Parts: sequence; C-alpha cells; structure tokens
Amino acid sequence: MTRKSYIVLLVLSLTSWVAAVTQLAVNHVSDFSVTSLPAKIVLSSDAVSIGNTLSCEIFMDVNGNKIIDTHDHRLAFYRLRDGLGWVRDAGQAEGGIPGDETPLDGRIQTTLMLNDDFRAYSPQTWLVRMTDQDNSVATASLYWKLPHAQSCVVGVVQDKATKERLAHTLVYFNNDQYSDAERVAVTDASGEFSIALFPGTWLVSTSNQQDKRYRKIERITINAGNRKQNLTLNAEKYKSFIEGQVCFENKAPVENVTIALQNLCNFEIYHTRTDENGFYKMGVEPGDYAVSVSQYTSIYLGSHYWPDGFYAAPASQNLHIPSNSGVQKSIIFKPYPAFIRGVCTQDGAPLQDVLVQGIAIDQRTGAQKLYQTFSKADGSFSLGVDNKRISSLVAQKEGGYIAENATFRNINMRTQTTASGYDFRFAKTASLMSLSGSVFKDNVPAADVCVVAFNSDHKSRDGHLITQTDENGAYYFDVKLTGDWQIGVFDKNHSAHPQIYYNYMSPGLKYRDLDFALSSEKKNDDVVEGELQLADFNLSPHFPNPFCKETIIDFVLPKSSYTQIDVLDMDGVEVTSLVNDECSSGYQKVSWDGADDQGNVIANGVYYCRIKYQETTEIQPITLLR
Repeated sequence: MTRKSYIVLLVLSLTSWVAAVTQLAVNHVSDFSVTSLPAKIVLSSDAVSIGNTLSCEIFMDVNGNKIIDTHDHRLAFYRLRDGLGWVRDAGQAEGGIPGDETPLDGRIQTTLMLNDDFRAYSPQTWLVRMTDQDNSVATASLYWKLPHAQSCVVGVVQDKATKERLAHTLVYFNNDQYSDAERVAVTDASGEFSIALFPGTWLVSTSNQQDKRYRKIERITINAGNRKQNLTLNAEKYKSFIEGQVCFENKAPVENVTIALQNLCNFEIYHTRTDENGFYKMGVEPGDYAVSVSQYTSIYLGSHYWPDGFYAAPASQNLHIPSNSGVQKSIIFKPYPAFIRGVCTQDGAPLQDVLVQGIAIDQRTGAQKLYQTFSKADGSFSLGVDNKRISSLVAQKEGGYIAENATFRNINMRTQTTASGYDFRFAKTASLMSLSGSVFKDNVPAADVCVVAFNSDHKSRDGHLITQTDENGAYYFDVKLTGDWQIGVFDKNHSAHPQIYYNYMSPGLKYRDLDFALSSEKKNDDVVEGELQLADFNLSPHFPNPFCKETIIDFVLPKSSYTQIDVLDMDGVEVTSLVNDECSSGYQKVSWDGADDQGNVIANGVYYCRIKYQETTEIQPITLLR
C-alpha cells in the first residue's frame, strides 16, 4: 500500500482582532520534504471571522533564493473564504472547487492532493504563499525529494565555451508525440538536474532566467527508456549584447527598472531589469532594435515599480547591435517639471491601473509627444509632463468606458507646474463573457448565499471567483478567461441542485439562468444547461495597446447588422476605415497595422477607434508606438 504523506500548513494570526497572516509552517516547521506520492496537502489558517478571504499561491522557486520574485513560476492559485466549503460533484470521485473544510468561525482548512495531475517530476522547491485581506503575507517551502524513477534523465547544463556549470537554469522537455506533455527541471547550485520521463522521444531546450546573456540552445532529441540516461547540455552565450547603467541625475542608481528591446525585423522582445547598482546586460541576436524604458513597458512586462515623477532619457531609441559585439547604452532618469493630476473612479469607487495619456502636438511638424502614467490604488494619478500645451488628455481601462469627459483638451502647462481636477469617471462595459443565475431556497430567492466559479487551468485571481447573491437571490460573474468553468453554490445546511454546472466559455458568449435550488433533502442531479446567449454589444480594449506592428480590435454583435469601424486622428479626421459592411452576429475581430487608407505608415501617437452599430457608437483611444 502506498504510504500517504500529510503536509500541514499552519497560518496563525497576530491577534484575535486583526486579520493578518504572520506565520506559515509545514508540519510545524518552515520547510518540509515530499518523499512519496500521493500526498495530501492540508492548508489551515486562522482568520478573523466568517467571510474573511485568503489567497493561496504555489510557486516553483526557480532561482533557489526562497523568495517569491519575478523569476518564479506560479503553479496554482486558490481563494479560501472562511465558511465557504468545498463544492463537489457526487458523480466524481475527486475534484471539485476548493473550499473551507472546517465549520469553525475564524479558521480555514482545505485539503489538496499531490499526484500525477499536480506534482514535480524533478527535485525542486515550491513556495507556498498565503495572503490575507490586509495584504499581510506568510510563506513556507516544500522540497521535492522523490526517488529516481525507472525512466529518468540526469545531467548538467554548462557554458559551451568555459564548461562552467550554470545554476538555476530551466530545462524544458516536450514529448514529440504528445504536444501537451511538458515537464520542467531546474538545475541546482552545481548546475545539475534530474527528471522523470515516460518512455518516448523528448525535445529539450534551456532558459536561464537570471543571466540574460545565455540564449536557448538548439533543441535536441533524446530517447527515454526504462533506465537512467545521462545528458550534458551546452548553453551558448549571445555574441551580441547591450549593457549600461541607469541612474538619476545625481548619479544615484535606479534599480529594478525594466529595459526592453524589440527587434524591428521580427518584433521579438528581449527584456531585463537593472540590478541594485543600476547596471544591466542582455544578450540578443544581432540586428536593429527599438529600446524603450517607460512605466508602460515595465507594467506590460510584469513590473509595477517606477520612480514617481521621473522619466527616462532617452525613453525610446532605435539602435543597431552588430554581430559579435556589444553596445553601451546608459540612461538618465530626470524629474518632470510639471504635473497633471486627477482621480479615476468607476461607479463612485476608486479605479486602479487606469492608463492615463497626455498628448502634446508640435504645431510646426504635427508630431505627437506622448506622456503616460497609471492610476494608483486610491484612483489618483499624477501625470508628469513638460512645460507645453497638452492638446489632449485621455484615459482607458479594460472593462470600462468613460461615462463623462472622454477627453480633456488644451491644458496649458507653459505657465503652471500643477494642474488639478482632471477626473475621469468610468462605467462598466458590457461583459464579453459572463455567468449568471439565481439561487432559491424552498422556492424563495435566497440572499447572501456564496457562489463560486472555478477554472482549474488558469493559475490567477481571474480563475477562481467568489460572489454572493443579492436580495433577489441573483448572482453574476464577469469572466475574463476562456476555457472550462465549474460553477457551484455552497450552503452548509442544504444540498444544491444541481451540484455543479460545467460550461465552456469563449469570447462573445454568456450563460444566464444557471439557477440553483437549495434543499435540506438530497436529490439526484439531472443535467441542467442554463441558457446560452450572445453577449451584448461590446467593443473590447485593443490588444496590444500601445502597439508596434499590429493590434486586434475585438467586438461582439448581438444581431447581424451594418457596422462601421474607423480610425480617427485626435481632431476627429478619419485616417482609415477598417469595416464598412454588413456583419454577422457574434464575436468578431479586425486588425489594424498602423497605416492610413492609402497604405501609408502613419506617425506614432494616440488615435481613436470608433465603432458604429445600429444606434450605438463607441470610441476608444489606441496608441501607436514604433
């Protein structure tokens, strides 16, 4: 009989009245080793009261520093609300939507299985992070130390030229026959790795997350049988590179700032971040590149850090990186001389991460200069600008449109250092995908009942949603991720009929009437589908935006109708028409390559995308940056 390992993660609150995670342990210690499978992970935590919610994340510690950082890969995400139990389908032996297993007020516990569906195939360290509603955080470590499988590969990754072994390098194995079979190993401090593989042909590649001078080696083929095989992988350094330092005008270094390069031929993106001394070095293929250092680029590539009130000089520049040589490029951070300030809200609540853009137009050449920033958690923004006339001030946010004052014009910053009161009020756009229904108890609408939606394939907050029914027993989920979803309802004193809905979501679809009936008696579940409809008219945010080569404009039409989509300049003059025809109902998309109606490439700047459908007209800003 296989021995089961029980891993207990204990999260204790600092006091009985503050919702805070202060300690995380594995079997009463901070580190625990997994030595056999299957294993049950029992997560438990102290919370302040019924309704308190914790997020649980599990990461692969790629660089071995026992700190969750940008190099690490998230493997799982769960929301755990005190009092909201598991939602299970009686027809399935395992699975369901994770939830709280203890009825105790102020305590959360849930059990997760480590098995062939969720496991490491090589020696690795996993980091578990629990985050409370007050943003307090605690972590613990799981060390994977399973015995070698009969069919496995052991090896090293080394520098091709010096034979120096490379630590903390990812080694990817993709099965030649099964395209979705990918397994990942990470080298230890000695550059060694081992991984269990089932017999077959595997393709191998490497990626060094810390040293950006190493490129992926060419993929090779190995055969795995019922034996141990040895493998040496030679990683080669890029022979072309860019390096430099980023600092303030007083020579103080700027650390953790993103440097991005985009190849102007194939549009491949390379990026890295400065170290504690402001230095960076990044290997690339030779060619022509656009170098950018901006707050927008940083956020787009996963870093929210940016020094408030400063800009990079130069913020963008084209340069050539020759073969077998390096380019020196240092960047200075300078303070803006003036600021435009305001607040972004949606339905009266602060709206975070709104992209706010100011445009100054050179009256002589017509060229645009673009200033960008993002709103903070309290909805406020402070847009740094030069002492110029700002022709237009616009804002955009995924999932919302500006209900009032879509554009502010002609803000004179030549004679002032601060301009305040430029507020943007957003309204929620119609959802591209949604799930909705009602919960009834004894044929009466049930208020304040928890409903959950879970997508096990997505390891982010958008893949595990929780809401409560309103006074009419209704619930609603705005879904951002495609794929298979489970929807369930929980009431500790009643059973639900049906127990779980299973729905596949794709753009333009919404399910409604996903109703649940709560009963104190158990019932046999019949198959219930709910009603499938097309989403309401919807113009989704363009992606990417800003864009370089091409951007995609997504929209949904509830009914077939004549539709017109145009691109306008800041003065409302048509640049090009993308659609001017009868369009069928459903999800549609059209691309724009940044050219006018004559095929001429237009200048960088902010433009407007306008869609007309029946009696509805919507306008969204779109930014071209080459």
